Amino acid sequence: MKKDNIELTDPLIEDFLNKLMVVIPFEILMNSELSLNEKLLLGLDFSLKNKRGFNQLTNKDVGGLFNLHPNIVGDCRKSLIEKGYLTKEGRKYFLTDHYKTVHKSEENHENTKNKDRRNIKLPFEVYSDKALKTGEKLLWGEYNSISKGEKEYFAKREHAANRLSVSVESVSNWTKSLNEKGLFKKYQIVAGYYKHQRKIITCRF
Repeated sequence: MKKDNIELTDPLIEDFLNKLMVVIPFEILMNSELSLNEKLLLGLDFSLKNKRGFNQLTNKDVGGLFNLHPNIVGDCRKSLIEKGYLTKEGRKYFLTDHYKTVHKSEENHENTKNKDRRNIKLPFEVYSDKALKTGEKLLWGEYNSISKGEKEYFAKREHAANRLSVSVESVSNWTKSLNEKGLFKKYQIVAGYYKHQRKIITCRF
């Protein structure tokens, strides 16, 4: 089966490609233990858990969807199983509740509770875009979780960096790249005496 130049070996996911929105819970997005690719993969597992109960896509299929080499997908899945985020039965991958436990543990350790508990959603047009890096996809989802193609996202870079558990420099570089690649409907920098504020409206798909 082929769709938008993506080759897939599982004949059951044609409907999935047309309808599934990849949702990444805030507990996974903010997890400093996970790599960006692991967060993206767990978002797929979370979304398929709600739809089918498990993820039976092959490493090749997942790699085709996210523009990742199958070996990278395999390594991430192996790591996620070892860390307790996934279990595997035959060819089926099941998401555990470990990501919730880790987040609660981090909150208790920091002795604070982050009230920003927005999940992010990635449409097919974004998570399958071969021109986008994984970090750019996640950051677009962060911006879109507030913007939704209508409102301005104007939170500080530090806040976005904290949400994704990445550096402020990465947020700056990915934001510039997203704008250059046409993923924003509006991108404006408002200069002030003490700071530069970015106002972003994401494209709607």
